[in-house]
Amino acid sequence: MSLAKFSSDFLIESFTLVDNLFINEHLPHCTEKQLKVYLYGLYMCSMPEKLNSLDEMCETLDVTETELTSIYADFEDAGLCRIVSRKPLEVAYCSLKRAMQPPKKYKSEKWHDFNRELQELFHERMLTPNEYNEYYSFLDSVKMDRDAMLMIVRYCIELKGESVRYPYILTVARNWASEGVRTVADVEAKLNEYEAQTEDMRAVLAALGRKGGAELEEKQMLTKWTRSWGFTLPAVLEAAKSLKGGKTFRKLDGRLDEFYRMSVFTAEEMKDYNAHREKLQDLAVRINKTIGVFYESLDHVIEVYTSPWLDKGFSDEALVTVAHYCFLSGIRTLDGMNGVVDKFYAQGLLTVEAINAFIGEQLKQDERIRKIIEATGRSRGVTAADRNFYRTWSAVWGFGDEVIVCAAELCAGKSYPSSAVNRLLSEWKSRGVRTVEDAKRVGAGVAAPADKAAVNSSRNFKERTYTAEELKAVMTSMDDLDENDV
Repeated sequence: MSLAKFSSDFLIESFTLVDNLFINEHLPHCTEKQLKVYLYGLYMCSMPEKLNSLDEMCETLDVTETELTSIYADFEDAGLCRIVSRKPLEVAYCSLKRAMQPPKKYKSEKWHDFNRELQELFHERMLTPNEYNEYYSFLDSVKMDRDAMLMIVRYCIELKGESVRYPYILTVARNWASEGVRTVADVEAKLNEYEAQTEDMRAVLAALGRKGGAELEEKQMLTKWTRSWGFTLPAVLEAAKSLKGGKTFRKLDGRLDEFYRMSVFTAEEMKDYNAHREKLQDLAVRINKTIGVFYESLDHVIEVYTSPWLDKGFSDEALVTVAHYCFLSGIRTLDGMNGVVDKFYAQGLLTVEAINAFIGEQLKQDERIRKIIEATGRSRGVTAADRNFYRTWSAVWGFGDEVIVCAAELCAGKSYPSSAVNRLLSEWKSRGVRTVEDAKRVGAGVAAPADKAAVNSSRNFKERTYTAEELKAVMTSMDDLDENDV
């Protein structure tokens, strides 16, 4: 499982880079269809597996699988790519700088025995100098024993027949080398590992409705599922059973990857998850329809949004209610709704009743704020700043609505009434005003000082210079104040 990946939005808005070597050396010789295939394939290299498929390219470019195979075979001859597998078609794009480099020269006498044994494995055709050179280069770079390489070639011929090409063989060897396979003993251990899973593979093939043997890539998948990911055979078979439409190893790999990411490992957990998933899909459709968005595939929506929301404790109807309020307030994306959901969760509002009660109270609060605004002699809508001021005046400073309205009336006609109300209420707070009577007695002005020492006291304090760090600490600490701190 990948640690990090790009979102579909990020990928759509990013760029596909085309090497200048391709433009200068290859583009002039490409047909229109070849050019489309190369560029679209280059683009697909950065796409997630679900969107990176043979069917996707064939449908988008209106080409057949046979045409694609032929085009990529030409690209392989030109050094632009490697055909990793022909059934199903899988291609690896190559570095063009490497393709333009002249091949390294190897002394033939050094490789005489290897050449003879390698050719003996291919009875129906002669190997070309270029093929030999590719084997030399690989063995030279990964430091694999030659006899181990010959065993891998023999194994690939047994799987694919003598028509198998060197790019496939070297891809297998490269994958095994990445797992530490370098010697004859290492290859024997790898082959024994595949042999030990023969019965398990037969069961998986039967579950997928397949006849015949398994491809090497499929054997590697089964090893990954059981050894690396930790699935048991019954769990793999249950995952295969849950597939819809055409059942393939690719689809099964994608399904098990989903289970792995969701920490679902046993057959029973998969059954429960699949039943739960149908409900998740229905809920995702309802939310999307309510908020006004559409996604052809719901897998990403469920994994990123719907399932985590339910894990927080929200009911289905509560999430649909939140989506409705988001739509009415102009929030028309799931990411935007996610921010609203987080705010409700922080307040502990997880049910329809709690959310409706909160929103009802907010509307009542807005009505109270509107009366305060009108008391200043103005008529406008309530803003976020107004709500923050009101929250400070009432919840933190402890003033009732009557006192706040009284302050607003005293500040009517001023150029900046909100600022004036803030200053007046701050003064009242310092002088202990708590009721309308107290407010009327004090009024809008500052009372005369009790003695001469108190006159203009704001100018009599001991001055000092504050550093930027000290001021930043003070401002940061204010974020943590609650009403008991004031």
